[in-house]
Amino acid sequence: MGEMTRPLWGGEWEAAIADARTGFALNPNSAFVVGMLGCDLYVGGYREEALVRLNQAMRLSPHDPLNWLWQLWRGNAQFYGRDFTASLVTLHEVVRLRRAFRQPHQMIAASLAHLGRLQEARAALKRAAPGFPEQSQHYIEERPHWIRPEDYALRVEGLRLAAEAPP
Repeated sequence: MGEMTRPLWGGEWEAAIADARTGFALNPNSAFVVGMLGCDLYVGGYREEALVRLNQAMRLSPHDPLNWLWQLWRGNAQFYGRDFTASLVTLHEVVRLRRAFRQPHQMIAASLAHLGRLQEARAALKRAAPGFPEQSQHYIEERPHWIRPEDYALRVEGLRLAAEAPP
């Protein structure tokens, strides 16, 4: 793996978390460092600690231009932790901050589908950016290395339920 590649993107979750913890030990007051630790923790499956760190990042810099990203990762951590109701609240805030960004719409649709709110899920899926059906098909056919298999399965199932919901 090249020096510029983060272990996280190759699915090396524990190595990524160890690196992020080192950064945190060196600079615990950096919203960026704390937010990246939160990301690595959520992707690595440590949802509760991830939420603590992502909330901490937002408190450290409440007007930070990256707060939408910390919110996105917070909503994803809630989703993968199967707290779909909390995920909806958080992801709607991301949509408010970054309306044209496709991922929160996808995750909102998957959350709604897992809650059994299938018509709302289908509508949320339609609000995703143009080209979503082709991109979602690619996403369903090939799991990105950085997503844990069980998290991938949960997301794909939510998207499938949303896509197949009756109009």
